[in-house]
Amino acid sequence: MRRSEGSWRGAGFLKSFVQCCGSWEVVGAVTLCNERVQRQHTSEKQFPADSSCLLYRLTSDPTILSCHCTCHVGEDQLFHWAEKVFENIQKRNLGVIVLSSSSVTEYKSSRSIPSIPVPFLRALKTNTVQELPQCQLLEQPNVVSGLPAAVLTHCQVQQIPAVLYHCYSDVAALDTLTVEAFKPVLASRSLKSFVKVTTQSAEILHQLVDANKIQSNLYT
Repeated sequence: MRRSEGSWRGAGFLKSFVQCCGSWEVVGAVTLCNERVQRQHTSEKQFPADSSCLLYRLTSDPTILSCHCTCHVGEDQLFHWAEKVFENIQKRNLGVIVLSSSSVTEYKSSRSIPSIPVPFLRALKTNTVQELPQCQLLEQPNVVSGLPAAVLTHCQVQQIPAVLYHCYSDVAALDTLTVEAFKPVLASRSLKSFVKVTTQSAEILHQLVDANKIQSNLYT
């Protein structure tokens, strides 16, 4: 069974650099009828095997939520997934940050791809975002597809300020460099108020990478 490494990079960043700050609790899950989701095995045994995502809440500030989606969501369910996640979230003063990644071979540029240092970030945003993204905007004709695009489209339609940070990497598996490439996102106004990077972040990240290597060996 092939796993979605791209989604694990964003989740790995959240676990290592965001959820290491304060106490978080699981407050919800989204489950879709999808064979690949139902058969998905994760390295976190507390994750329901048939959940496409889990929602966490910062106990000291219930307005801050973290959503981890580490399973495949079928194309026919993308927009329904986004609606299910947002339907019970207060829209007033809501701001959204989306993390995703893909292979650098999908990146289109006038420059030679081998000459571009990887991994690197690019951003997309909705029209209602006032804060400048923490990296360069994604250049045309590049596009982001799948679940990240569905979430950003939902936010655009609902006029919710949202920024999508997409990491391009030359590594297929979960790795330290690609996860750390998201670190500029920590300078975002909504994160820097409570996120404090500590040595614990590096320790958590290394544990996740090691666990992922063990997990990946089960699929080979």
